[in-house]
Amino acid sequence: MNFKEYFEKFEADIRKKMLDDETIIESLKEIGQKHEELLKRLDNLMQGLNENRKLPDDPFFSNDEFIDLMSISVRTAQLWRDQGLISYSQISGKIYYRMSDIQKLLDDNYHKSIKKARKP
Repeated sequence: MNFKEYFEKFEADIRKKMLDDETIIESLKEIGQKHEELLKRLDNLMQGLNENRKLPDDPFFSNDEFIDLMSISVRTAQLWRDQGLISYSQISGKIYYRMSDIQKLLDDNYHKSIKKARKP
C-alpha cells in the first residue's frame, strides 16, 4: 500500500469516525430532550397527586375517634356536648368534631402550673 492509498484509507476512517461521533452526539441530544420531557411529565404528575392528597385545613373526627383521642367514655362526650363545652356536627345520628373545636376545648381548660421549683 502506497502513501496515497494509506492516506485515503486513513481519511475515510476519520470521516466514518466523525460520522459515528456525530450520530452519537445527536442521539445523546435526543436522549437528553426525552429525559427533560419525562422529568416535566413526572413533575406534573407529582403536582397533580399532591393536589389530590391535600388534607383539609380543619379535619373532622368522628365521635369514636374523639372518644379515643380524649380517652373518655361515650357518656362523657355526650355530657360535654350537652354542657356546650365542645361544638359538633350531627348528620343522621353521626357526631363529628372539628380539630379546631377539640383544640379550643383543651385551650379553654388549660391551667398553667403555678408551683415553683425548689431551690437547692
